[in-house]
Amino acid sequence: MLRDFLRRQLAVWRRTDRPRRGPLTVVRRGRGPVRVVHEQAVVHETTSVQGRIVARGARLLIKPLLAVVPFTDTTLRVIAKLDALSERRPRSRHLHAVEHHLGGVRVEVLTPHDGPRSDLTMLYFHGGGFFSGAISTHRRLCERLALYTGGVVMSVDYVQLPHGAVAESVNDAITAYAALLEEVEQPHKIVVAGDSAGGYLAMKVAELATRRGLTQPAGIIGFSPLLSLDPDRLDKDIERVSRMRDAYLPLRRLAVVRRRWLPEGSRIEGHDSPLEAADLIDSPTFMVAVEDEILRPEIEAMALQLAARGVDVDVHLWRGQVHAFPVLADVMPESRTAVHLAAEFARGVVGEVERDVPDDSAHTEPMDGEVVSEERAS
Repeated sequence: MLRDFLRRQLAVWRRTDRPRRGPLTVVRRGRGPVRVVHEQAVVHETTSVQGRIVARGARLLIKPLLAVVPFTDTTLRVIAKLDALSERRPRSRHLHAVEHHLGGVRVEVLTPHDGPRSDLTMLYFHGGGFFSGAISTHRRLCERLALYTGGVVMSVDYVQLPHGAVAESVNDAITAYAALLEEVEQPHKIVVAGDSAGGYLAMKVAELATRRGLTQPAGIIGFSPLLSLDPDRLDKDIERVSRMRDAYLPLRRLAVVRRRWLPEGSRIEGHDSPLEAADLIDSPTFMVAVEDEILRPEIEAMALQLAARGVDVDVHLWRGQVHAFPVLADVMPESRTAVHLAAEFARGVVGEVERDVPDDSAHTEPMDGEVVSEERAS
């Protein structure tokens, strides 16, 4: 058995010694197909070598660290300094970036050098649990969204801990959105997007737009969106079909973080959790989740609620990835696929392309490895 395994591995590596047109993908055997709750979800079974390395590294290094690091203001200041290092990363030479303010909230505006090819404007909220992440840490993702859509992407610098709790983050998000509605020529072509905590803010913007009587977003994009402030609770009558063994988010630390999210006396406008506001959200919605991440059950629950009301919902479930993996589009082919799909969704909801986007990677390959083209991977 070991000899056969080594022979197959050698055959795979020999194939990859040749000029490669795309990433090597592998199939995790012995686990069966990904089970779904939202039956219309698109399931991506394959995992690239890069994806497996990232997931394993997260489990071995990041998760143990997050499990023991004290959640104090000192820790948050250290995280902010580490995030600031991302400013040194090279920027895309194909985009023009300027600082702007929407209702007093700072944003970075990314526009293709030769001018927008789309009337789409995307308002992006970075993730990071409301205590980490920044415009700079998510700049490469936002650059790809601008390049793939041909539109304008505005990345929002909303307040985070320790300078403000979730209520203040929500206020910055809806303030920026309301101001953007007044600035753009076609407010009905605004898409709100975000990953993790940023996905929470994108959903809150859609909810509060309804509550305030504002123009609804043309669409919502959530990469592993946080849909409640207590996803660790198991008493919500939400169906769970896979074990929650998130690659780097320690389940038991959420209670500690939640006390900072919702300090005594703090009040979030509307519902505390977007999962409770599904009846106020009418925008077409695109969501990505990982098979075993902590947030996946509520993402499917949200999809079911929206679909039951006739809202157009696209859900993509990935195997073998880490939470909010589309942020790693410079590293993994799956991330680029997810970002491409999100970009096509965004162009579709503003009426510029057909919504039905084929994705050949959304099935299990009957082999241990294969070299696929960049077109298929993206």
